[in-house]
Amino acid sequence: MELNSLHPYSFSKIDDTYIFTTKHGIIYHVYFLDAHVYHPNFKNTFIFNIEQGIPSTQKTPLDKRIGDTIVSILVAFFKTIDNAMVMVCDTLDGRQLKRKMRFDRWFKEYSNGEIERFDACADTDEGQMYASIYINSNNINKSSLVKSFYEIVSNDFYPL
Repeated sequence: MELNSLHPYSFSKIDDTYIFTTKHGIIYHVYFLDAHVYHPNFKNTFIFNIEQGIPSTQKTPLDKRIGDTIVSILVAFFKTIDNAMVMVCDTLDGRQLKRKMRFDRWFKEYSNGEIERFDACADTDEGQMYASIYINSNNINKSSLVKSFYEIVSNDFYPL
């Protein structure tokens, strides 16, 4: 989907963190962490994270603009073709399947074919853990990155 067809919230970037506030007053922090510590092949690969400023037990109101904003941030991230992103659905509150389903829906709704996604899940001590790696389809290291992703999944997401 083209960036200009989205209706994102205004966001600011402070260091490596993008910050935006919804119409409900919820503050989101979106950031990317270097994933090279997880696998030596993860050059230009980042762990993607979203944190919101309300307790995880409180239900977040439906707001399509949240997805539009996150997609806008990701569009900017993937302008660098070599970038890859690993997204792991947090298991701390037991809502990892809901997070996976939300990202599945966003990917289906916004995907234009330029980014490929490879999914995995693993049984961990914390429960079923869902993860995906997102890679630009023109990334020359795609095969190596996907192989490395599945290696860390088979190692229960511990660094190799």
